[in-house]
Amino acid sequence: MTKGKDTEVQVKTHASTRGQLSRRRLAPEARARMILEGAITFFAEHGFNGQIRDLAEMLGISQALIFTYFGSKGRLLEQVYDEVYMSRWRDVWLDDLRDRAHPLKERLQTYYRSYLDAIDEPIWIRIVLHSGLANNKLTSRYVSRQVEQVLQILMAEVRDHFGHALDTMADEDLYERVWDLQASFVYGLIREYVWQLPVMEDRGHLVTGRISQFLRGLASLSTAAEVGTVGEGCRKSVKRALLI
Repeated sequence: MTKGKDTEVQVKTHASTRGQLSRRRLAPEARARMILEGAITFFAEHGFNGQIRDLAEMLGISQALIFTYFGSKGRLLEQVYDEVYMSRWRDVWLDDLRDRAHPLKERLQTYYRSYLDAIDEPIWIRIVLHSGLANNKLTSRYVSRQVEQVLQILMAEVRDHFGHALDTMADEDLYERVWDLQASFVYGLIREYVWQLPVMEDRGHLVTGRISQFLRGLASLSTAAEVGTVGEGCRKSVKRALLI
Protein backbone atom coordinates (compact mmCIF):
# COMPACT_ATOMS: atom_id res chain seq x y z
CA MET A 1 0.00 0.00 0.00
CA THR A 2 1.04 3.61 -0.56
CA LYS A 3 2.47 5.34 2.47
CA GLY A 4 -0.25 7.17 4.39
CA LYS A 5 1.89 10.27 4.90
CA ASP A 6 1.74 10.94 1.15
CA THR A 7 -2.06 11.18 1.07
CA GLU A 8 -2.44 14.94 1.50
CA VAL A 9 0.27 15.60 -1.08
CA GLN A 10 -1.47 13.33 -3.60
CA VAL A 11 -4.84 15.01 -3.18
CA LYS A 12 -3.40 18.51 -3.42
CA THR A 13 -1.34 17.53 -6.46
CA HIS A 14 -4.55 16.47 -8.22
CA ALA A 15 -6.11 19.83 -7.39
CA SER A 16 -3.07 21.75 -8.64
CA THR A 17 -3.07 19.79 -11.89
CA ARG A 18 -6.74 20.56 -12.45
CA GLY A 19 -6.08 24.28 -12.02
CA GLN A 20 -3.29 24.19 -14.58
CA LEU A 21 -5.42 22.31 -17.09
CA SER A 22 -8.29 24.76 -16.71
CA ARG A 23 -6.20 27.52 -18.25
CA ARG A 24 -5.80 25.61 -21.51
CA ARG A 25 -8.16 25.45 -24.44
CA LEU A 26 -9.58 21.94 -24.37
CA ALA A 27 -11.83 19.85 -26.59
CA PRO A 28 -15.31 19.31 -25.09
CA GLU A 29 -14.56 15.70 -24.11
CA ALA A 30 -11.31 16.71 -22.44
CA ARG A 31 -12.99 19.63 -20.68
CA ALA A 32 -15.74 17.37 -19.32
CA ARG A 33 -13.11 14.91 -18.14
CA MET A 34 -11.16 17.68 -16.45
CA ILE A 35 -14.27 18.88 -14.62
CA LEU A 36 -15.13 15.34 -13.50
CA GLU A 37 -11.63 14.61 -12.20
CA GLY A 38 -11.57 17.97 -10.48
CA ALA A 39 -14.95 17.26 -8.88
CA ILE A 40 -13.73 13.93 -7.54
CA THR A 41 -10.69 15.60 -6.00
CA PHE A 42 -12.83 18.45 -4.64
CA PHE A 43 -15.44 16.20 -3.00
CA ALA A 44 -12.72 13.90 -1.64
CA GLU A 45 -11.08 16.86 0.05
CA HIS A 46 -14.09 18.98 1.09
CA GLY A 47 -16.95 16.50 1.29
CA PHE A 48 -20.23 16.46 -0.61
CA ASN A 49 -21.57 19.57 1.07
CA GLY A 50 -19.00 21.50 -0.95
CA GLN A 51 -20.57 24.05 -3.28
CA ILE A 52 -20.34 24.07 -7.06
CA ARG A 53 -19.15 27.67 -6.96
CA ASP A 54 -16.15 26.57 -4.88
CA LEU A 55 -15.46 23.73 -7.30
CA ALA A 56 -15.59 26.20 -10.18
CA GLU A 57 -13.19 28.51 -8.37
CA MET A 58 -10.77 25.66 -7.77
CA LEU A 59 -10.88 24.73 -11.46
CA GLY A 60 -10.64 28.32 -12.63
CA ILE A 61 -13.86 28.12 -14.64
CA SER A 62 -17.42 29.41 -14.27
CA GLN A 63 -20.29 27.61 -12.55
CA ALA A 64 -22.20 27.96 -15.81
CA LEU A 65 -19.60 25.86 -17.62
CA ILE A 66 -19.96 23.03 -15.09
CA PHE A 67 -23.74 23.08 -15.52
CA THR A 68 -23.34 23.17 -19.30
CA TYR A 69 -21.52 19.85 -19.17
CA PHE A 70 -23.34 18.14 -16.30
CA GLY A 71 -26.68 19.90 -15.93
CA SER A 72 -26.90 19.77 -12.14
CA LYS A 73 -24.92 18.78 -9.07
CA GLY A 74 -26.95 15.58 -8.89
CA ARG A 75 -25.97 14.54 -12.41
CA LEU A 76 -22.36 15.40 -11.65
CA LEU A 77 -22.52 13.13 -8.61
CA GLU A 78 -23.82 10.31 -10.80
CA GLN A 79 -20.70 10.66 -12.93
CA VAL A 80 -18.57 10.69 -9.79
CA TYR A 81 -20.28 7.42 -8.78
CA ASP A 82 -19.52 5.77 -12.11
CA GLU A 83 -15.90 6.91 -12.05
CA VAL A 84 -15.03 6.26 -8.41
CA TYR A 85 -17.07 3.13 -7.76
CA MET A 86 -18.11 1.39 -10.94
CA SER A 87 -15.00 1.93 -13.08
CA ARG A 88 -13.09 -0.12 -10.51
CA TRP A 89 -15.65 -2.90 -10.25
CA ARG A 90 -15.05 -6.21 -12.07
CA ASP A 91 -17.90 -8.68 -12.61
CA VAL A 92 -15.30 -11.42 -13.09
CA TRP A 93 -14.69 -11.28 -9.33
CA LEU A 94 -18.10 -12.85 -8.76
CA ASP A 95 -17.46 -15.65 -11.25
CA ASP A 96 -14.04 -16.37 -9.77
CA LEU A 97 -15.43 -16.53 -6.23
CA ARG A 98 -17.99 -19.14 -7.38
CA ASP A 99 -15.43 -21.28 -9.21
CA ARG A 100 -15.23 -24.39 -7.01
CA ALA A 101 -12.52 -25.86 -9.21
CA HIS A 102 -10.19 -23.89 -6.92
CA PRO A 103 -9.96 -24.13 -3.11
CA LEU A 104 -11.94 -21.51 -1.20
CA LYS A 105 -8.85 -20.01 0.41
CA GLU A 106 -7.22 -19.52 -2.99
CA ARG A 107 -10.35 -17.87 -4.38
CA LEU A 108 -10.55 -15.49 -1.43
CA GLN A 109 -6.89 -14.55 -1.77
CA THR A 110 -7.26 -13.86 -5.49
CA TYR A 111 -10.37 -11.73 -4.99
CA TYR A 112 -9.10 -9.60 -2.11
CA ARG A 113 -5.73 -8.96 -3.72
CA SER A 114 -7.46 -7.81 -6.89
CA TYR A 115 -10.03 -5.78 -4.95
CA LEU A 116 -7.33 -3.97 -3.02
CA ASP A 117 -5.46 -3.27 -6.24
CA ALA A 118 -8.63 -1.56 -7.48
CA ILE A 119 -9.53 0.54 -4.42
CA ASP A 120 -6.22 1.24 -2.68
CA GLU A 121 -6.21 4.96 -3.34
CA PRO A 122 -6.72 7.88 -0.91
CA ILE A 123 -9.37 9.54 -3.06
CA TRP A 124 -11.45 6.33 -3.13
CA ILE A 125 -11.70 5.93 0.64
CA ARG A 126 -12.29 9.67 1.15
CA ILE A 127 -15.18 9.63 -1.35
CA VAL A 128 -16.64 6.53 0.33
CA LEU A 129 -16.54 8.11 3.79
CA HIS A 130 -17.74 11.56 2.72
CA SER A 131 -20.62 9.99 0.81
CA GLY A 132 -21.74 8.05 3.86
CA LEU A 133 -21.53 11.11 6.09
CA ALA A 134 -23.45 13.24 3.58
CA ASN A 135 -26.10 10.52 3.18
CA ASN A 136 -26.16 11.06 -0.57
CA LYS A 137 -26.62 7.32 -1.20
CA LEU A 138 -23.54 6.80 -3.41
CA THR A 139 -21.80 4.47 -0.98
CA SER A 140 -25.01 2.78 0.19
CA ARG A 141 -25.94 2.13 -3.46
CA TYR A 142 -22.53 0.60 -4.12
CA VAL A 143 -22.84 -1.62 -1.04
CA SER A 144 -26.40 -2.76 -1.81
CA ARG A 145 -25.77 -3.43 -5.50
CA GLN A 146 -22.14 -4.57 -5.68
CA VAL A 147 -20.74 -5.52 -2.27
CA GLU A 148 -23.90 -7.39 -1.30
CA GLN A 149 -23.36 -9.75 -4.23
CA VAL A 150 -19.92 -10.60 -2.85
CA LEU A 151 -21.30 -11.19 0.65
CA GLN A 152 -24.00 -13.56 -0.56
CA ILE A 153 -21.52 -15.53 -2.65
CA LEU A 154 -19.11 -15.73 0.28
CA MET A 155 -21.85 -17.13 2.52
CA ALA A 156 -22.74 -19.81 -0.03
CA GLU A 157 -19.12 -20.76 -0.68
CA VAL A 158 -18.25 -20.87 3.03
CA ARG A 159 -21.19 -23.18 3.71
CA ASP A 160 -20.14 -25.44 0.85
CA HIS A 161 -16.56 -25.51 2.15
CA PHE A 162 -17.44 -26.39 5.74
CA GLY A 163 -20.35 -28.69 4.94
CA HIS A 164 -22.47 -29.90 7.86
CA ALA A 165 -20.08 -28.32 10.34
CA LEU A 166 -21.90 -25.00 9.95
CA ASP A 167 -25.44 -26.36 9.96
CA THR A 168 -26.16 -24.85 13.36
CA MET A 169 -24.85 -21.38 12.45
CA ALA A 170 -27.65 -18.97 11.58
CA ASP A 171 -27.41 -17.00 8.35
CA GLU A 172 -27.48 -13.78 10.38
CA ASP A 173 -24.35 -14.87 12.25
CA LEU A 174 -22.50 -15.95 9.13
CA TYR A 175 -23.51 -12.73 7.36
CA GLU A 176 -21.86 -10.68 10.11
CA ARG A 177 -18.68 -12.72 9.84
CA VAL A 178 -18.32 -12.32 6.08
CA TRP A 179 -19.04 -8.61 6.53
CA ASP A 180 -16.22 -8.46 9.08
CA LEU A 181 -13.85 -9.98 6.53
CA GLN A 182 -14.90 -7.59 3.75
CA ALA A 183 -14.79 -4.56 6.03
CA SER A 184 -11.34 -5.41 7.38
CA PHE A 185 -9.76 -4.45 4.06
CA VAL A 186 -11.62 -1.13 3.88
CA TYR A 187 -10.64 -0.48 7.49
CA GLY A 188 -7.01 -0.83 6.44
CA LEU A 189 -7.48 2.02 3.96
CA ILE A 190 -9.04 4.15 6.70
CA ARG A 191 -6.05 3.52 8.94
CA GLU A 192 -3.63 4.45 6.20
CA TYR A 193 -5.29 7.35 4.41
CA VAL A 194 -7.56 8.90 7.05
CA TRP A 195 -5.82 8.23 10.36
CA GLN A 196 -2.36 8.33 8.73
CA LEU A 197 -1.27 5.16 10.54
CA PRO A 198 1.02 2.48 9.10
CA VAL A 199 -0.39 -0.62 7.42
CA MET A 200 1.56 -3.73 6.44
CA GLU A 201 3.14 -3.13 3.03
CA ASP A 202 3.31 -6.80 2.04
CA ARG A 203 -0.18 -7.04 0.58
CA GLY A 204 0.00 -10.75 -0.14
CA HIS A 205 0.92 -11.53 3.45
CA LEU A 206 -1.75 -9.17 4.75
CA VAL A 207 -4.49 -10.75 2.64
CA THR A 208 -3.43 -14.29 3.45
CA GLY A 209 -3.32 -13.56 7.17
CA ARG A 210 -6.80 -12.06 7.32
CA ILE A 211 -8.33 -14.85 5.26
CA SER A 212 -6.63 -17.54 7.33
CA GLN A 213 -7.89 -15.92 10.51
CA PHE A 214 -11.40 -15.77 9.09
CA LEU A 215 -11.45 -19.43 8.03
CA ARG A 216 -9.81 -20.73 11.20
CA GLY A 217 -12.26 -18.75 13.28
CA LEU A 218 -15.19 -20.43 11.53
CA ALA A 219 -13.51 -23.82 11.83
CA SER A 220 -12.97 -23.41 15.57
CA LEU A 221 -16.57 -22.29 16.10
CA SER A 222 -17.91 -25.24 14.17
CA THR A 223 -15.64 -27.57 16.14
CA ALA A 224 -16.87 -26.28 19.48
CA ALA A 225 -20.51 -26.49 18.41
CA GLU A 226 -20.48 -29.81 16.62
CA VAL A 227 -17.66 -32.17 17.62
CA GLY A 228 -18.84 -34.69 20.16
CA THR A 229 -22.53 -33.99 19.57
CA VAL A 230 -22.96 -35.28 16.02
CA GLY A 231 -21.96 -38.24 13.92
CA GLU A 232 -18.79 -39.20 12.12
CA GLY A 233 -19.78 -37.41 8.89
CA CYS A 234 -19.87 -34.03 10.61
CA ARG A 235 -16.59 -34.67 12.40
CA LYS A 236 -14.97 -35.38 9.04
CA SER A 237 -16.34 -32.07 7.72
CA VAL A 238 -14.81 -30.24 10.67
CA LYS A 239 -11.47 -31.99 10.21
CA ARG A 240 -11.43 -31.07 6.50
CA ALA A 241 -12.31 -27.45 7.27
CA LEU A 242 -9.43 -27.17 9.73
CA LEU A 243 -6.93 -28.07 7.00
CA ILE A 244 -6.66 -24.50 5.71
